[in-house]
Amino acid sequence: MRISRRQFVKAMAAMSAASMLAACGGNSGSGSSGGKKALTFQIWDVAQKEGMEAMCAAYTQQHPEVSIEVQVTSWNEYWTKLEAAATSNQMPDIFWMHTNELLKYADNGMLADCSDIVEKDKFSEISLSNAMGSNGTLYAVPKDKDTVGLVYNKEMFDAAGVAYPDENWTWDDLVSASEKIYAATGKYGYMAYADDQLGYWNFVYQAGGYILNEDKTKAGFTQPATEKAMSLPSCRTTPKWWASGMWPFCPSAPTRKAETVVRPSPTVCATRLLPATKIWIP
Repeated sequence: MRISRRQFVKAMAAMSAASMLAACGGNSGSGSSGGKKALTFQIWDVAQKEGMEAMCAAYTQQHPEVSIEVQVTSWNEYWTKLEAAATSNQMPDIFWMHTNELLKYADNGMLADCSDIVEKDKFSEISLSNAMGSNGTLYAVPKDKDTVGLVYNKEMFDAAGVAYPDENWTWDDLVSASEKIYAATGKYGYMAYADDQLGYWNFVYQAGGYILNEDKTKAGFTQPATEKAMSLPSCRTTPKWWASGMWPFCPSAPTRKAETVVRPSPTVCATRLLPATKIWIP
């Protein structure tokens, strides 16, 4: 079976669902090279480059008249580069898109309509909604879905004589374990993220609050459950957590590794995940 260029976009994106999408530019800068149709494929994760290239190779094997170059740009530079490409009408043919950025490109006519290549029965309603523009048109194919979980360092638990986390843990158990680890080792036992996706959104929904109501017409930040959740660890409510051996983690942190242990101050948020603080929500 021969795969069309538009079907190729679908095949490359049919992995999972939600926050990361694969889109195709409505005004791309594709050209010709060596008699072949040259396509560009822009991504931001070097760890996935090999996999993306393998899929491109599978496609070009069936379509030798096409060449595809996978280009990797770091997350910090990705959106600046993509915006510049859109401004100059030189967007990649295929590229990764994020739900936080989709509307800016879709509603300004920079993305191709992908409605006819998306197998809608393969994705959840929310995943499809995340790939739509304000007009309800599908401009991308759901690809990746982030999963938030708790990662812990067994060596630290063993050193403090604390039982490992299990499915029965509550936030009180986490605080208690962190206090014991800090008391026994002098090292902070928990790294609390303070951004939306990895931090307070999870607390908000767990507490029964919401960010937006179901019809997306009203914010829920003044709801009691939301307010309760927002009082949990963040860069703004830190002293009591520090006293418990817990360290807030700012979303602007440049890296998750550090060579040395540095104590936080009340006025400066942590900028690195220390080797001593391996209990964290990734």
